Amino acid sequence: MKIKYFLLLLAMCLFCQNLSAQNNITVTGKVTDNKGETLIGVGVLLKGTKTGTSTNNQGQYSLSISGNNAILVISYLGFLTQEIPVNNSTKIDVTLEPDSKNLEEVVVTGYQTQRKKDLTGAVSVVNMKDVENIPTGNIISTLQGRVPGVNVTNNGTPGGVGTGIGIRGITTINNGTPLYVIDGVQTRDNIATLLNPNDVESIQILKDAASASIYGTQAANGVIIITTKKGKKDQLTVDFDAQLTTQSYHTGIKMLNAQQWGETYWTAYNNDGIKPKHDLYGSGDVPVIPEFIDQKKTIRSGDTNWADQVYKTAVLQSYNLTVAKGSKNGASTFSLNYFDQDGLIKYTNFNRINGRLNSDYNFLDNHLRIGQNLNLSKWNEKLKPGGIEELAIAQHPIIPVYDINGGYAGPTQGIGDKPNPVRLLDQIRENRNEQWRIFGNMYIEAEPIKNLILRSNYSINYRNGFASAFEPKWREGDRSVDKNILNTSSDYNKDWIWSNTANYTITIDKHNINALAGIESKESINESLGAKRENFIIEALDYRYISAGDGAQTNNGIASRTATNSVFGKLNYAYNDRYLLSGTIRRDASSRFGKNNNAAVFPAVSAGWRVTQEDFMKDQSLISDLKLRASWGQNGNDLLDNEATYTKYSTNLNMGGYDISGINRGTIPNGIIKDRTGNPDIKWEVTTQTNFGLDLAMLKSRLNITLDYYIKKTDDMLIDRPYIGIVGEGGAMAYNGASLSNKGFEAIVNWRNDIGKDFNYSLTFTATAYKNKVTAVPDDIYYTYGGGNGQDKTIVGQPLGSWLGFRTNGIYRTAEELNDGINKPGKGLGRVRYVDTNGDHLINDKDMEWLGSDQPKFIGGLNVALGYKAFDFSFFVNGMVRDAYNNSKFYTDFFQLWTGNHSTRLLDAWNPTTNFNSDIPALTALNSNDEARTSEYFIENGSYLKLKNVQLGYTLPKALADKLKLRNLRMYVQGQDLFTITKYRGADPEGLGYPYPLPRTFTVGLNFGF
Repeated sequence: MKIKYFLLLLAMCLFCQNLSAQNNITVTGKVTDNKGETLIGVGVLLKGTKTGTSTNNQGQYSLSISGNNAILVISYLGFLTQEIPVNNSTKIDVTLEPDSKNLEEVVVTGYQTQRKKDLTGAVSVVNMKDVENIPTGNIISTLQGRVPGVNVTNNGTPGGVGTGIGIRGITTINNGTPLYVIDGVQTRDNIATLLNPNDVESIQILKDAASASIYGTQAANGVIIITTKKGKKDQLTVDFDAQLTTQSYHTGIKMLNAQQWGETYWTAYNNDGIKPKHDLYGSGDVPVIPEFIDQKKTIRSGDTNWADQVYKTAVLQSYNLTVAKGSKNGASTFSLNYFDQDGLIKYTNFNRINGRLNSDYNFLDNHLRIGQNLNLSKWNEKLKPGGIEELAIAQHPIIPVYDINGGYAGPTQGIGDKPNPVRLLDQIRENRNEQWRIFGNMYIEAEPIKNLILRSNYSINYRNGFASAFEPKWREGDRSVDKNILNTSSDYNKDWIWSNTANYTITIDKHNINALAGIESKESINESLGAKRENFIIEALDYRYISAGDGAQTNNGIASRTATNSVFGKLNYAYNDRYLLSGTIRRDASSRFGKNNNAAVFPAVSAGWRVTQEDFMKDQSLISDLKLRASWGQNGNDLLDNEATYTKYSTNLNMGGYDISGINRGTIPNGIIKDRTGNPDIKWEVTTQTNFGLDLAMLKSRLNITLDYYIKKTDDMLIDRPYIGIVGEGGAMAYNGASLSNKGFEAIVNWRNDIGKDFNYSLTFTATAYKNKVTAVPDDIYYTYGGGNGQDKTIVGQPLGSWLGFRTNGIYRTAEELNDGINKPGKGLGRVRYVDTNGDHLINDKDMEWLGSDQPKFIGGLNVALGYKAFDFSFFVNGMVRDAYNNSKFYTDFFQLWTGNHSTRLLDAWNPTTNFNSDIPALTALNSNDEARTSEYFIENGSYLKLKNVQLGYTLPKALADKLKLRNLRMYVQGQDLFTITKYRGADPEGLGYPYPLPRTFTVGLNFGF
């Protein structure tokens, strides 16, 4: 019996050994592309495990596997991933096919979609993975430096409402806002007030006339097409995103304290040979800070850092929930977002709640489709006092915030007259600005015959707003206002657009033809009502309503309406996916223009050649795809005064009143005066653009390059000419006059690759360079328009916004330099040295020259993304090359120009014995050299390089996520605006002047879905 059991056990062991031998095998093979060339570094992974390898220099691999039903996963960047069952095979050779999904990607280009490989215009597609988790209320702010040809200007205004964008330079002196098209709804409204960044699925930017001309008169400034997220068929998904961000102030200018200010004052007067004497600091040998700065002795001397009183660390938070449900006949998506951002300036805030419902369903075997996109948003803003950023550096440090009685302290004699910033902030903290918006569209689409799609789309954009601003009675120091005022306003905008299009596609052999025809009507209505009242006995918040006052009251109301009718068509032709041709034409008629020129036609044509489809490119493997593009087209602009074609009159007592009954014999009635003269002949601004482009993919699509060169000219810009006094009443009139030109080069270069099976990386570099200049202005304002001197200097040939001023050559340091033969009153040692440009040995207005502009000469960005297993890391740097006019030097570098505070730079001012090499003018209390004039001294190198964003994330592996019943889970941390490299001496080279400061931020975020 024991022998029997032994033999049975032995048989089982032999069977198991044989089974183990069958399930543990080594698979070898070679991986090549579709042209037979070996591929190095291809990932070979056993599906469902971490067991894997990669191909060697000969494209060969070897992998030991075990288990039943083993499947190899073969993956390589730029090629389609394959899954191959082993089936006990020991040798498996693999041929990978190129992944053309990048070329097959469908993009929205205006009333239709196109494959990316068929595009012949200049269209940029934003990589949403690079920007989707950046904390912002305005998705456009994340595009800065990431899209060539697009210049995004950001400031720190909460909610991103201060974000501006320009496409391919300055196109017009009028409204340069691009057209936004969100799910087919056209608008120029601020994106921060109507769109939740989490809802965005894709962004395409139409930059040249050929791609944007389908929008005709609205497209001169470019078109930004945004598509929001939609549900997928037969899926139910729930996603939640949360962000918490801290924001800190980091761009201040270091200012003098109270003692340093006094010492600087003493030095300035001593330099002038005058014994120092000041109402507050005394008249001794050294300045002495008094106990009180007012005669009533209620304001003790302070040492206030006003930036600390104006700015604070702030919090941004955002929460987003998205639910998508799909069936075989369509899908619906619902999202809800709460966004709240406190500003760096105390009490400022932007708060928004967004709800979106998108749905798309089909009927009759997909021959009938209906859908809608509806966005509801409500937002509140608490705005800053005007000019508070400048006031934070200008206010004198000796002034405390409060007096000894707890009231606001204020300036007294000898230290300027700027108001108390804290009082201004406290006054506005309860002011309201509340608005809500309905934004969306609904459509019906029918396909009566194959490939013919008829679509009718109706969109609405309705906004309603209310604002209440109260100015209480106030007292600060010796100044007071004993009258309070309440201003309230209510207004609404209602825009509707009805578009009807027919789209037909036909393929005959190697010929592919797509034709689009459409008509469109739109109307925009605005109406506002305002009221003002004085004398409110009770200033409490509950009484801040017009009826609660008993003083003088006024009201006002105004309305406007514009309408446009359009017809348009587009024809796309492709032969063998090789030769591409597209033509567009649109006719717009606008109510903004008079009957003589109310309609215009905007044509465009473009062509492309996919060189890699030619036979002579078949036998090479270096270039994966090469397309050459060229386009020409015209766009219009009608963004001007709605009433420019009308002659306008108003009632006026001072200028139009007449004592018709005789002197002092009755009440003088209001007369009517002519404000401006209408011009029925004004016409559209027209922008003509020529574009040459190249799209190139190389090295198995690891390297992708897009290059564009464009010439963009705007003619017949609408301007109001100055007029001489003898023209008299109604002399103001709109004209078509000035012209502009922009020429530029754009590039985007991307390199992506995998190293082994666990590590991947991507590098994306963008570059933009352009030149802008004014090419024409009317003869009668040739030397006065745009900053000309009225005699012999004209803006023509210069960039728009150029500075006309005096050239400088440092400062006078020696007697020999002073003895230069130039007659300039006020010149002296330590003073700015102005250049005699015309050689007449006299410094006057004839020496003024064009000194440049702050328009960017180069804009660039570099995005680096790394992935290792479940971790991802990315950083983004962007920069700009330009000149900058640093008008803060008025406060920082010249003691004599202002009695308020100054920068600590003055501590390093020129001195013949102790600081001979300084380039800061010597301290003086007298502006004898007129150094406030526009000059090269204020112009600096405004170039900068910023570490704009750094992010580290971790995504839970799928196996663990499945166990937790999650579709995905990702956690991340990131920082923004971490450091800046620049020679600019102002607050921040990104925002010149005195903008709302950009914060330095740190964010923690969480995304998960199931």
